[in-house]
Amino acid sequence: MSTKTKLEFNPAYFKSIFGDDQDEWQDFVRINISTYKKGVNDFRSAIEEKDMSTVKEVRHALGPTLQQWGAKTLEQRLIALEPETLESEWPSLEPEFEDLIGALESLK
Repeated sequence: MSTKTKLEFNPAYFKSIFGDDQDEWQDFVRINISTYKKGVNDFRSAIEEKDMSTVKEVRHALGPTLQQWGAKTLEQRLIALEPETLESEWPSLEPEFEDLIGALESLK
């Protein structure tokens, strides 16, 4: 599967920040995986319930990290979500998150 996130995401810069401290790098990756998985689950529930306030909370929580990881298209698409587009947009956003989580998991 080819997604924008897969093309934009490049962990090399962040890994270089940690240098040889692999334990710290692994902790950083684990925290991000956990955060994104929770975010995806929260999005799924919010979309099912048409709960825009939860969508806003989750995208606010994930937005800065998405920017840091370079997943700018995903972050912009989350910001653009509106109540009337939740159900129609989520099917194309979910694979973006899955690719990001998969890429992070490959770093463990």
